[in-house]
Amino acid sequence: MMKTLQFAHSREAHLFGAAFGSRSGGCHAARMFCFYILSLLLITSLIAKESTANPEAARAVAAEAAKKYTQQELPEAEKGFQEALRLDPNKVEYLNRLASVKTRLGKSPEAEALLKESLQHQLENPTAWLLLGMNQLEEHQNEKAFASLVQAALYDPKNAHAQNYLGIAAERNHWNDISESSLRKAAELDPNYADAHFNLAVYYLQLTPPLIEVARRHYQRALDLGTPHDPKIDEILKKKD
Repeated sequence: MMKTLQFAHSREAHLFGAAFGSRSGGCHAARMFCFYILSLLLITSLIAKESTANPEAARAVAAEAAKKYTQQELPEAEKGFQEALRLDPNKVEYLNRLASVKTRLGKSPEAEALLKESLQHQLENPTAWLLLGMNQLEEHQNEKAFASLVQAALYDPKNAHAQNYLGIAAERNHWNDISESSLRKAAELDPNYADAHFNLAVYYLQLTPPLIEVARRHYQRALDLGTPHDPKIDEILKKKD
């Protein structure tokens, strides 16, 4: 787990401006007519969405989908949250939940698209940033993951999960000071967060020289909280007894 752009000055851009920006008369009238048609289509589309929206029904469907997710019935949960979004389009909560399901199903590109859509509706959305960062870690997009998880921690500084995954992303990018401070903060925010203690144990064992007793303390805490024994860590600590 632990293990400056410059704007292009294109000839085509100038040609585009010359073709559409310097004429008048019939061309101007044609542009205005096209604008009117596009506006009318957009308004019609929005009205159609509003007429099919049913937030109350969406809540019931989403609640059932959440149960399916808890029961590990992921394909059914996916269908449920898709239906919830159909009934209540652009609902940030449903976009996030559907993205979470798709990540679990191995559909990372679809999950990332949903999370980016969610962030378009609500930029200060720590859940979407956290899920996006976790998804990017799964895809080994480590720098992108770090950037996303910084946002998650910024918008929800008391979220232990955000700090834990930020620590993992920092370690993968070889930013050890940030990794340690983030993992320590995760354990401080939630002393019963087993993953944070386990990751701290791994972090301290990877140092040169390793901090054996500090690692041992965090590893034991992770075991006490239900984390299974790790044979490699057990072997290292046994040699140092």
